[in-house]
Amino acid sequence: MKRDWMTLEAFWKDYRFRALSPTLRLLLSSDGTMVRALNALFGETTTLEIVEQRDIVLDEKTAAILKVAPGEKAIERTVWLDAGQGEKRHRVLHAISKFPISQMKPELYQEIRLGQKPIGQIIQKRKYSTWRDNLKIAHRTFPEVAKGLQLPEETLFWARRYRLTFSEQVSTIICEVLSPELSSFAS
Repeated sequence: MKRDWMTLEAFWKDYRFRALSPTLRLLLSSDGTMVRALNALFGETTTLEIVEQRDIVLDEKTAAILKVAPGEKAIERTVWLDAGQGEKRHRVLHAISKFPISQMKPELYQEIRLGQKPIGQIIQKRKYSTWRDNLKIAHRTFPEVAKGLQLPEETLFWARRYRLTFSEQVSTIICEVLSPELSSFAS
């Protein structure tokens, strides 16, 4: 069963909000980078696992959110962020991001194209100023994420999506789906 995406204000009023762990509420509503939050939560560096990175053409809806022309080329990147090392390494977040190529400086384009670092680490390393808007939160199914975590397809996940603007020029849309493991952290 899919549920609609809600604004942050609606999320705070939703009855399910009160039942969530403080950790999950913070992760979903934070305006900081998820990489930094996960690093602090697990006490170690989060690693990137790229599922797919490809060139796409932006549809009208996505282009409007990113304030670019429909049909513009973009990089779409699907990743897992993992916590732990070696045998203890495990998936904690699934993310999909879309970057319009026309907005990127060559060095940023190359770094994203290499696919070696999470977006949050790139932003921190380059000391980009950032802001997020259009934050929406949902509690719904994501069959591909469930499959990647070896969970039943009907598993409900908490997720957030937003537009991230950084370096005063580049906007990207990001959808982050949290592993149910993150619900189990005690306050």
